[in-house]
Amino acid sequence: MTADALKKRVVEEFKSLGLLKSLDVETSDFSELPRLFEVSHLSMRLVLDDVGAVAQATRVAAEIKRDLERHGVELEFEIRPQWRVVGIDCDAPAYRGETSSMPSEHFRVEVESGSAKRSVAIHLATAARTCIAQYLAHVPPGHRQSAMYELLQTCLNQKLSSRGDEYWNPILYPNRNIEVQDVARIVQSRLDSCQRELVPGV
Repeated sequence: MTADALKKRVVEEFKSLGLLKSLDVETSDFSELPRLFEVSHLSMRLVLDDVGAVAQATRVAAEIKRDLERHGVELEFEIRPQWRVVGIDCDAPAYRGETSSMPSEHFRVEVESGSAKRSVAIHLATAARTCIAQYLAHVPPGHRQSAMYELLQTCLNQKLSSRGDEYWNPILYPNRNIEVQDVARIVQSRLDSCQRELVPGV
């Protein structure tokens, strides 16, 4: 079986069960791995837009795996629900003082997958706060909170949709530390935009 044939089968199985609307076909990954002891070896990562579909999706994947094994094909699979940030709040002021650009340390973030919502705790490391403050210093005081929330949302959504070790599962890890390397590239992009706005004709 090829990776394309595997993808087609998964789509057909999900469609027959009414699960296709929960499967992000474009983000999901189907690939052929090097043969394992001369046996065909496939891999798939199924990305779901609804965490509520994980149990059914796992059963479908396990059944496909068993069926392929009967035909001499090995299959590795991963089921990954897709979460996204829908709200950010802070018990204390979001940044220190009316004129300060230094953000607070602790935030509460609400994430959503399908109809499921979870509240997670976010802690900004000192170096990350200093990095963010460099950007907020270029933002008018009245707009700093919304600018910072937008920056954090971008950062966290990247983690929620990342692959490999960068991926953040908010169910397994409801407390998240944000380090300077997590925000540095986003901050630099924001600073570059601020600089371009200051240059006439750009």
